[in-house]
Amino acid sequence: MKKVLVAGGSGYLGRHVAREFKHRGYYVRVLVRNPDKIKEKGEHGEPVIYDLVDDVVTADATQPETLKDICDDIDTVFSSLGLTRPDFKHSSFDIDYMGNKRILDLALASKVKKFIYISVFNAEKMLEIQNIQAHEQFAGELRKSGLDYTIIRPTGYFSDMIQFLNLAKTGIMPILGDGDKHSNPIHAADLAKICVDAVDSDTTDIDAGGPDVFTYREVGELAARVTGKNPFYFNIPLWIGDGLLAVSRLINRDIADIISFALAVSKLDSVAPKHGTHRLEDYFKENL
Repeated sequence: MKKVLVAGGSGYLGRHVAREFKHRGYYVRVLVRNPDKIKEKGEHGEPVIYDLVDDVVTADATQPETLKDICDDIDTVFSSLGLTRPDFKHSSFDIDYMGNKRILDLALASKVKKFIYISVFNAEKMLEIQNIQAHEQFAGELRKSGLDYTIIRPTGYFSDMIQFLNLAKTGIMPILGDGDKHSNPIHAADLAKICVDAVDSDTTDIDAGGPDVFTYREVGELAARVTGKNPFYFNIPLWIGDGLLAVSRLINRDIADIISFALAVSKLDSVAPKHGTHRLEDYFKENL
């Protein structure tokens, strides 16, 4: 039986990937900081996987001593490990780069056959953002490691779009910039299939988006239809976002990264090859 380690196993994508590997007959070991999280459905519909997977390892990628032996007897490492919300203790480089680098070093020592890593679509256009820099610095380490690898770059997750649903419920829908840039976010279950397929693929880099393309204003309008609300729409000029970014840099680097990323995607089309069958409208209805 093939064995996989899923790092970031309690996250939105990690849980779906763990479930997809298990459904395909793999022995699945998940790396989590808090095992209680995977005993309950996630806030964005993530599946319960505690009793589904074969091995739950509680560890912290910022504490090397907790990672000992995590790659022993493992054939494939999958990692979506990364900083997902502001952390006043650790930086993106601590987790997205150094955390993944520690796992890569252990994978090499344990003679793992393949490493699959989740980065960010359009990363090369957003290298001024520290979080993106950390992703790409690790991607560089992975490329030169000599290990068989695949780097997957999704445009964005359905879970990221929940903010539009929450705003629609309030009756107010602020749109950063003109809201005219296009994107095709992807459901984690569809992305999970791409991740597992990558194990037996020679492709080293995969860009992935969902089946439907929207402008950000259209996502807001979809959220409004699903909630039955008629929110007040207003555009926030990008110069105001730039001002908030300057202030946030004085407060917290992670908050600054979030604002930087929001500003960047509001200026870029982020449309990748279409994959999957899940529709954003259905996802919104499931998460009302």
